[in-house]
Amino acid sequence: MTTIYGVVDIGGTKTLIGIATENKIIETRYLKTSDISSPETLIDILVEEFDLLISQSNYKDGVLKSVGVSVPGPLNREEGIIHFTSNLDWSNFPIVEKLKKKLSNIPVIIDDDANAAGIGEAVYGAGRGFRNQIYVTISTGIGGAIIINGQIYRGSRDLAGEIGHITVVPDGPPCSCGNFGCLEALASGTAITKKGQQLLIQEQSEILSKLIGQKTLTAEMIFEAVRQGDKACHSIIQQVCRYLGIGLANLVQIFNPEAIILGGGIMNQSSLLLPLIENEMKIRLFKVQQGHVNIKLASLNGQSGLWGALHLAKNHINAIEVEQTCRI
Repeated sequence: MTTIYGVVDIGGTKTLIGIATENKIIETRYLKTSDISSPETLIDILVEEFDLLISQSNYKDGVLKSVGVSVPGPLNREEGIIHFTSNLDWSNFPIVEKLKKKLSNIPVIIDDDANAAGIGEAVYGAGRGFRNQIYVTISTGIGGAIIINGQIYRGSRDLAGEIGHITVVPDGPPCSCGNFGCLEALASGTAITKKGQQLLIQEQSEILSKLIGQKTLTAEMIFEAVRQGDKACHSIIQQVCRYLGIGLANLVQIFNPEAIILGGGIMNQSSLLLPLIENEMKIRLFKVQQGHVNIKLASLNGQSGLWGALHLAKNHINAIEVEQTCRI
């Protein structure tokens, strides 16, 4: 029999479910997170999908040994509870208890989605070889993982790394967390889309109006408008990159990392974004820091969280002690 691990990455927009061997993710399933009506529904879906994925793989004799789950935070890892989610209406959900009960009590290990993605990139992806690094995901929201001396830094209550919720503009727009002027509220995919909606309301972008037609506006449409020469949309992206550059420069000043790894769907537009972000960072860093921070793109093809979940599942100790699992 083959040892199989269940891996799950729950995001604000998409949820990935997979099975893996020791060193390979062998089957995956994609779901729109918005199609999951409740966290209880998710539990039933996971159990069904693990069985289905194993039956469809080349490892039909596989036995599920443990499950790693990347979940939106903040959360309580020790008790396996999701406190709340900024982009989903879930609160105080005991995901580990519920999933273990459905899976005959095999170990289930959870971690914050950004931490899991950071672990994935540090161990398997673009962060390999850097003992001090920061992972930042820029997608529906913005999250992060801080790795110091090869280990995730979690803080006193497991709440470190909430990079999306550092305040960049004190009197800025409201954030889903309840604060104002957070980096997430200014520079995430959601923020870009909201800025584009304002352009449409004010009829300031003819190109964007043609692109959207009868469709729902997405951040990708705004990037496409930029590629077609739309100045108003280009102004949005310049502003977003300014905020990202400020946020990343702040992280460099505090943590002095060897590398910053940038992931998430928005970074698919890296050819447009990176030069602007790096220029803003250069303005704000000490000269002695300039040129000494590696800015790298995540390299696991949108599956950073799944690879992090695999690492969690493989390295569980008493089903929860994962502090040592990110040694590089």
